[in-house]
Amino acid sequence: MRIKVSELGLGLALIAAGIFGLLNGTMHHYDVPIIYPTFFAWVLILAGIAIPTLAWILRSPSRNRKE
Repeated sequence: MRIKVSELGLGLALIAAGIFGLLNGTMHHYDVPIIYPTFFAWVLILAGIAIPTLAWILRSPSRNRKE
């Protein structure tokens, strides 16, 4: 498997946190509000997409092939 279960789980958790932040409109970290919740939510969504994608690209068989 090119993507580990932990990487997929982390990506899904980040995407879920970002979507809930967008739907709620406010985000807090230990009861301290995050300054730009919409921007931070989109960053979480992009990171959740990027982590499994980069893992898949970096573990592709074409990268391991030596010529």
